[in-house]
Amino acid sequence: MRHSAIAQITRRPASKQDLEMIYRILRASLGPYIEQTWGKLDDLAQRKRFDEVTRVEDHSIVELQRRPIGCLCFGQSDVEFRLIRLLIRPEFQRLGLGTQILKEVLALADDRRLPVRLRVLRVNPARRLYERHGFLVVSEDETHYTMIRPV
Repeated sequence: MRHSAIAQITRRPASKQDLEMIYRILRASLGPYIEQTWGKLDDLAQRKRFDEVTRVEDHSIVELQRRPIGCLCFGQSDVEFRLIRLLIRPEFQRLGLGTQILKEVLALADDRRLPVRLRVLRVNPARRLYERHGFLVVSEDETHYTMIRPV
């Protein structure tokens, strides 16, 4: 199952029509960790913040057999790649799909000889995925770890 699922992963640029779906993916993927961190999720406040900070044109939709299962958002500067969002819907997690996408981002960063920076909620088990791929915690606050995968 794992190899067939990985072989069928594709990404496409997100459009304005995907904004609601990206929010639903974020809500499904991070909702439990948001609630663990800050308490009961205030959907109106969360959606307002999402709308304020989300640039749909920076996102890709991750699809498995043309079915949207996640999203990816990353940026690049002269000094680093920034992994902003790598979200996979819970029912598709632990199949190696996030790993495949992360490896694609890391390969791009390696080609440009740039480190990759991200922030992850302290309670999010995705931290272990990032550590397996060479990310190190470089700072932390009450809610997040900032991690860097050096060049």
